[in-house]
Amino acid sequence: MAQHPKYPNVFSPLKIGPVELENRYYFSPHGVPLTVGCSPSNDLVAYVTERVKDGGCGLAIVSCTAHWRGRDYQPCPYPPEAIPAFRALADAVHDAGGKIFAQIWYHWLSTGHWQPLSPRAPSLGPSNSQFAFGGISGATHEVTHEEIRMLGDAHRQSARHLREAGFDGVEIHASHSGIIEQFFSPYYNRRDDEYGGSLDNRLRLLIETLEAVREGAGDGMAVGMRFNCDELVEGGYDTTDAHQAVKSICDRGLVDFVDLDVAMEPLQLKYGMPSVLVEEHFYKPFVEQVRSAAGDVPVLSVLGRVTRMEDAEAAINSGVCDMVGSARQLIAEPQFVARAREGTEEFGRTCIACNHCLGGMADGSFGCAINPASYRERLWGTETFSPAAKPSKVVVVGGGPGGLEAARVAARRGHTVTLLEARDQLGGALELWARLPGREFYSHAIAWWEAELDRLGVTVRKGEKASAEDVLALSPDAVIVATGGQFSREGRSGAFDREIPGADQPHVFSPEDILEGGANPQGRVVVIDGEGTHASVGIAELLGKRGAEVIMVSSNHAPYSNRVVMAFEGEPVSRRLAEANVTFRQQTWISQIGKRDLATFDPYSEWEGTIEKVDAVVLATGRESVKGLASELERKVAQIFTIGDALCVRPMATAAYEGQKFAREIGEEGAPTSIAEAFFADEDYGLYPTEAGS
Repeated sequence: MAQHPKYPNVFSPLKIGPVELENRYYFSPHGVPLTVGCSPSNDLVAYVTERVKDGGCGLAIVSCTAHWRGRDYQPCPYPPEAIPAFRALADAVHDAGGKIFAQIWYHWLSTGHWQPLSPRAPSLGPSNSQFAFGGISGATHEVTHEEIRMLGDAHRQSARHLREAGFDGVEIHASHSGIIEQFFSPYYNRRDDEYGGSLDNRLRLLIETLEAVREGAGDGMAVGMRFNCDELVEGGYDTTDAHQAVKSICDRGLVDFVDLDVAMEPLQLKYGMPSVLVEEHFYKPFVEQVRSAAGDVPVLSVLGRVTRMEDAEAAINSGVCDMVGSARQLIAEPQFVARAREGTEEFGRTCIACNHCLGGMADGSFGCAINPASYRERLWGTETFSPAAKPSKVVVVGGGPGGLEAARVAARRGHTVTLLEARDQLGGALELWARLPGREFYSHAIAWWEAELDRLGVTVRKGEKASAEDVLALSPDAVIVATGGQFSREGRSGAFDREIPGADQPHVFSPEDILEGGANPQGRVVVIDGEGTHASVGIAELLGKRGAEVIMVSSNHAPYSNRVVMAFEGEPVSRRLAEANVTFRQQTWISQIGKRDLATFDPYSEWEGTIEKVDAVVLATGRESVKGLASELERKVAQIFTIGDALCVRPMATAAYEGQKFAREIGEEGAPTSIAEAFFADEDYGLYPTEAGS
């Protein structure tokens, strides 16, 4: 075959054990809640195959648990009744032209429950260790020899069932603080038996597990491991130990491939799925130090946030690894590999590493902030853009993520679309966030949407604040109102939905005043945080780096919400605030803004205090919808939908999701004509076990 002109290494075949791969880019394993019981759902099949089809990823690796007791929402091949669904998943990936492996593991944060709604089952570990993350806290039970044997049996049976289901390979997860890494780690392992102490003893569980998996997998499947190159904690192992361990495993002939990464959960979640606040390719120098230990065994790695195929090509060409993968870039752009192959990369999204795919778990939301079709490919995938039943004239008011996505989807379905934006720039609140230090990468999403609207022929009118008369003058069949929200000028917030007296003074600013209006308060500045989002911490950091003495106050106990914690951004945010010399006052709110001081109180104890010598105040308290237009258009347009923050202030990903959802309703027979009709409609978006051919 002729070499690819731009990426000859990525688009060259690779043999992993008995498995032949057509290219060297893989969809890396990650937790996806698209399961029914232990079985892959119809939506998981669509989700995975979307990244493989049309010359996409040569390999997909699906995250699975070794035993159903150790699962929260990932699929599990251990029970026999799950085999048909796993077979349907494997068949679909093969039909799409790819190969599929399963990563199997047990992790201390995913213990499962004794029964529905019961307390959690015990966490298993090599020794008694304390842990806490995301509202879950507890300790591990030091496993007995019987439990070690049964853990091996679970891996063996899961591998055997995967073989029966037609999977091509198995990856043992010996990273991210799973039990196998914990056994190898001197940080976790304090045993004094044959599984503790020396490096060889601590490696024993991994060796035994690989032997068990090879027995279950048979000769036709590839068997490998994901391994942590450096634990990056005091008392843990480093790249020297990892090199010795990988060499020992490979020299024994136990693996057909090694998948190298960095990070422990929950201690180093900032590195596990590095957000925009962590440098790109964080794993790379660690992989470089361990890679030679594998010898001729192929090495895989995600390198730590790959968003450009040229970086994957360079890594393979330089010998860092033999195959490169990603999860989040492929979540944002399922056609990432296919577009690189066909030379249409400019039409693809770039993951902005906002980590909504993780942070959304804080309120039960999963998916992608800039690609709402992700996790919903069965309904909204690339092949679902059939022409609308009735081509319509559509007006979208507001050019933030919601309006941009609505205009894009409406245009793709054959409607004639005009977008009206009051500001001179598209992007809405996301564009303002991209002006904050460290978040500049967010602008990639806006640039992509803007280019797509131009390519699709959408009429975009900027700098026009649309009235109802302006909209009606365009004779629309459908209108989508996406005018967004603004921070409360009165200081209202979720915790205290009331005005803060004194908020109307000239030394009181909103985040928009600073990011858009050019205000630059100096001296002693108090930032009042009511949301715990990037807006408040970003403004505090921005002003601190400009030389202001910034005090950030919040009714919370941290300068960010649990959503930021679940997005693995808490530690980087705290570090950046410290570097900007921002002082944080927890459990504090404002009862009065004076000319030079603030009256404060503790929301829990009602203790009162004062912050003196204040030069400026920034109200990043809570946002309010920009309303009015929709009510003026009611009953004057056949279909009208208010979406995103204009409908109700919620997290950023809501906007693009509702933009796609309601743009798909335009011009359809029997479709809702308003948000009210859509809200009370009968819909079934449930997950169902997949079946062959479904």
